[in-house]
Amino acid sequence: MSKLTLADVESAKIESRAVEFFSDSIKLAGDLYFPPQVTSNSPAPGLIICHGYGGIKEFFLPEIAKAFAAQGFVALIFDYRGFGESQGEENRLFPEEQVADVLAAATFLRQQAEVDASSIGIYGTSFGGGVAVSAGTKSKDIGAVVCAVGIADCGRWLRSLRRHWEWIEFEKRLDSDRIKRTLTGVSEIVEPEEIMVRDPHSAEHEKGLRAKYPNRAFKLNLASGDAIKNFRPIETLKSEYVPALLFIGVEEDGLTPYEETVDFFEASPMPKELITLRGMTHHDLYKPQNLYGVLETVGAFFRQYLK
Repeated sequence: MSKLTLADVESAKIESRAVEFFSDSIKLAGDLYFPPQVTSNSPAPGLIICHGYGGIKEFFLPEIAKAFAAQGFVALIFDYRGFGESQGEENRLFPEEQVADVLAAATFLRQQAEVDASSIGIYGTSFGGGVAVSAGTKSKDIGAVVCAVGIADCGRWLRSLRRHWEWIEFEKRLDSDRIKRTLTGVSEIVEPEEIMVRDPHSAEHEKGLRAKYPNRAFKLNLASGDAIKNFRPIETLKSEYVPALLFIGVEEDGLTPYEETVDFFEASPMPKELITLRGMTHHDLYKPQNLYGVLETVGAFFRQYLK
């Protein structure tokens, strides 16, 4: 295959339809993207795409889904519970609940006539990378997972974003809030940056996102901070079942350290692959001049292992 470009994706006859499904009885909103000529008589492999920290399906994910559809995959994007168009409690980001949402998405995807139920993969980016890895180890129906600029140990990651004294103060806030919600049932609502501290490039990127997508703005309770801190996807690699894994890391990443990708890779059993990108930042991965070449390589990985 020649190098995948934006023009290739835009010229492909890719159709989509809005869908909904349930996770823990909570209705989730999604969109399915179909490759040209796919039918129930000739089903295609299915991919679930997991977005990052507080993300919604409207930004970045349609471009990724179309790129996969142009390569012959049925791609599902969706909003996690409590975000975007999905139902669920707002101001709450519990990673294990997002893992459950991904597993529900996989079950839903396998029921679609256009999808080969024996060929299901997950592509997760940033915070969604760790969610994707964790979900992949919890279902033998998942044949392959790709984790792009993901996080292996979220407690270590949150600490890496702070100076030592700031980490001590953050832990005190979590401890205090834990007591408060135990006694009152109420957790303090904060800006998401009070949990995940952004580097300057990410802060500027977020500012642009919120200007373009006003519904991007969200807040989180400190209970979410506790849940994120205790989320360690790397531990799931000790599971009885681990799918084929591809890790993508950015050496100069200022938001999710490249070491998180390396640790993920080194802890994984075979089969596994690692792609290291240089000369860019965390969010540069999503720019067309970088994204489509990477997704072409990812597509080849999925074709190899989703048999």
